[in-house]
Amino acid sequence: MPEIIHKMNDRCFLSLKFSTEQQRLLHAYQQPALCQNAKWHSVNNLHLTLVFLGQQAFTVQQQLWSQSLELLSQLPPFELCFDQLNQFSRAQVLYLGLSEPPEAMMALQQKLQQLALPFLNAPVPEIFVPHVTLARKFQSVDAFPLTVEPLRLFCTEVALYHSISTEQGVSYQSVETYTLVPKS
Repeated sequence: MPEIIHKMNDRCFLSLKFSTEQQRLLHAYQQPALCQNAKWHSVNNLHLTLVFLGQQAFTVQQQLWSQSLELLSQLPPFELCFDQLNQFSRAQVLYLGLSEPPEAMMALQQKLQQLALPFLNAPVPEIFVPHVTLARKFQSVDAFPLTVEPLRLFCTEVALYHSISTEQGVSYQSVETYTLVPKS
C-alpha cells in the first residue's frame, strides 16, 4: 500500500468506515440501469460521512481527530438499517439512505460537527441526511425515495479520511481509524 502523504490541500472528512464485506453488500445496491451516464462510486469508496472538514492543515486534522477520540471512546457500536434509494436532485447524487437513523449516530454527528465548527471554511448543512453515496452525475425521472430490501450493518469503526485525486478518479483513504468498543 502506498504511503499516504499528508498535504494541506487534501480534502478530509470524518466518516463511518465499513468493512470490505459491508462495502460489497452496499455496492450491490448500485443500479446502473437507473442512469447509464452516472459516475458510480467504486466499492472501496463507499462510506457514510459524518462531518465534511474540507481542506485542513495536518495539525488541525490531528487536533480534531484527538478531540474526536474522546467522544468515540464513549460510544458503543450501533446498527444501521439502509432501506431506501434516494437522490439529491440538485447535486445529482444517488444514495442509499436510512428511513430511521439511530439516535446514537445522529448524536455523534452533532457532537463531531460542533468540534469541527471553528475550523470549517464552508457553511454547515442545516439538516444532516445520513447516506452512502452510490453515484454522482445521476439524473433520473423515477420518483424517489424507492424502498429497497433492508440492509442491516453493524457499525464498529469511525475514520478520518482523505480524498485523494488519482488518474482513476477520486480515492477515499482512511488515515486514522478508531474501533468502537462494546460496553460491558
